[in-house]
Amino acid sequence: MNCEQANQIDLVDYLCALGFNPKKIRRENHWYSSPLRQEKEASFKVNKNKNVWYDHGLGKGGSLVDFAKEFYRCNVSEALQKIYLFHPHKSVQNIVDRPPVHLHQNGERNNQVAGETAIKIIAAKQPITDPNLCSYLFKRRIEKNIADKYCHEIILQLQKKNTKP
Repeated sequence: MNCEQANQIDLVDYLCALGFNPKKIRRENHWYSSPLRQEKEASFKVNKNKNVWYDHGLGKGGSLVDFAKEFYRCNVSEALQKIYLFHPHKSVQNIVDRPPVHLHQNGERNNQVAGETAIKIIAAKQPITDPNLCSYLFKRRIEKNIADKYCHEIILQLQKKNTKP
C-alpha cells in the first residue's frame, strides 16, 4: 500500500473503525472530540468531501496518512503498515464484485447460473474493523460495542467453478 492508496480510504469510516464517532455533523464536516488529545469540546474536524482532517487545538491537519502518523506517533512507512494491517483487503478498491443471482418467476434460485460461483468464508472476526461496516453501523445508529458483542465481520472469497458444457 502506498500513500495515494491509503489516502483514498474514507477518514470518517476509518475513525469509526477505531471507535471514534462524530459529536456533530454539519454538511460535509464531521466534528469529533480529538482522538489525538484530551478535550471537552469537539474541535477535530473531518471534511468528508475532501477526505481531510484538522485538529483546531493542535493546529495540525492533513490526510489519513498524516492522521496515522500523529495517532500512532510514527513515520510514514510505519503509518502505512498500520493502515494496511488494519485495512488490508481494501487497499485497491472498496467495491466487492458479487455474482448475479437469478430467480425464476416462482422465486426459486436458478442453480445453473448461481452454481457457477462459489463463496468461501475465509475468516469471521471480532471486533468489527472494516470502515464500510463501521459506517453502516453508524448510519443505522447501532453502537459499535453492541455490534462487536453480537456480530462478526466475515471475509469472503468468490471463486469461479470450473463447469464444462
